[in-house]
Amino acid sequence: MPPARSLLLIALALIVSACGGGETVTILPAGNEMRYQQTEFTVGAGEEVTIIFQNTATSPAMQHNVVVLTTDDQAAVDRVGVAAISAAETDYVPADPAVLAHTPMSAPGETVEVTFTAPSEPGRYRYLCTFPGHYTAMQGVMIVA
Repeated sequence: MPPARSLLLIALALIVSACGGGETVTILPAGNEMRYQQTEFTVGAGEEVTIIFQNTATSPAMQHNVVVLTTDDQAAVDRVGVAAISAAETDYVPADPAVLAHTPMSAPGETVEVTFTAPSEPGRYRYLCTFPGHYTAMQGVMIVA
């Protein structure tokens, strides 16, 4: 292959990777405990983010989701977590302005995902499981840089 063509292919590969498909984050529960193994991840501001949640729990009681909020404020976390108890018809995800994105609820052995755009404002954004009673222990932080 001529050197100019090799350089062109390398340049195109770099452009494609720079434009990329965003960031993919895989989150797992900590066995049959009500907590995530991954309690923090970082993405770029305004970047497309795909969260893949693999529910590796084995207990039927360990249904989980990942709900990303527009804030790190504890009052919003508590409000969403408590409202989720009455939101069975929407997979325990309440209609709240603090909800940025969420995966579907997953039973043990299921994998679910959601793709969304990270906030354009750098900061800390909480994520939690909204299955009734889980939100107090099952939380993490998405850091937008």
